[in-house]
Amino acid sequence: MKRVNSIPSVTDTQAYCSWKKQWSSQEDLDVHSYIFDQCRPDHVLMFSNMLFPDFVVAEGGVFLGRNFSDEVFDRCFALASGDLSKTEQLLNVVRIYDVFGQGARDVSDDVFLQLCNVIGFSWRMVLKEKFPEKIFCVEVSNSEQNYGPDITFYQVGPLSLGAGT
Repeated sequence: MKRVNSIPSVTDTQAYCSWKKQWSSQEDLDVHSYIFDQCRPDHVLMFSNMLFPDFVVAEGGVFLGRNFSDEVFDRCFALASGDLSKTEQLLNVVRIYDVFGQGARDVSDDVFLQLCNVIGFSWRMVLKEKFPEKIFCVEVSNSEQNYGPDITFYQVGPLSLGAGT
């Protein structure tokens, strides 16, 4: 038997560890037990929009629907000096700290980075499924200059403005 993990094991989850400690018998408890006891299906379903986002295709570029507007596109396109791939990179960025509100104050930075990596894994699959003719780079980064972990994607290879709209 060989176990193949889709994503690395989740680590440094304070809420899960605290929950698990309350039980006298912990041997049979796992992440699925925690989900059963603590997680709401509607929250998971809503969060799936982060894992499987809607896209806007405009001027040959592919953009996150949640970030796109004509005004933002024009501003990013100007900042990128007309480079469509760079425009995608700028417009598609999601800063993971900005996704969560007050409920995430006691969550470790490592959890946010792990979450960015999971989202990145999902975006790679979705982009490949929805746009099989295009090649994308999905980048996860974590720097002080960018206000913690963030994620973005952009096309690589030849792009031309207006193609595929």
